[in-house]
Amino acid sequence: MSRYLLQSSVHYGFLHSCPVTGDIKWTHSLPTALAFGLITDEDQVAQMIEDHCDRAFTLTIDLDHIPDTF
Repeated sequence: MSRYLLQSSVHYGFLHSCPVTGDIKWTHSLPTALAFGLITDEDQVAQMIEDHCDRAFTLTIDLDHIPDTF
């Protein structure tokens, strides 16, 4: 099972669900995104992009396939 984050290539924020209201929001905080923005289903990734993002300006980050080159 992969873990995905959605990031804007315009303002660099991460899409996440608000832990209090459940609303979908943008944050510039990586810890917040990791706590509340991880998506594990590819269909849900596609739906989140369709509902809340502009596909041309959205990066889908697969945390399980980041190269270990540092």
